[in-house]
Amino acid sequence: MSIHVTPREKEVLVHLSNGKTTDLIGEILGIRANTINTYKREMMDRFGAANVTSLVAAALRQGVIT
Repeated sequence: MSIHVTPREKEVLVHLSNGKTTDLIGEILGIRANTINTYKREMMDRFGAANVTSLVAAALRQGVIT
């Protein structure tokens, strides 16, 4: 079963998987770094991830991102 993410969360995940920083993702997407951090925290809770690396790995395993 795949964990649901919004289109915006998926954008954040893709940028995280490419090694972009929170500040850079915020600049690219035109939103505040605090918002990116909120997305990360919420997705980490949903995926049961302890950190961003395990979040990206879980998203890859679940097929949320490729």
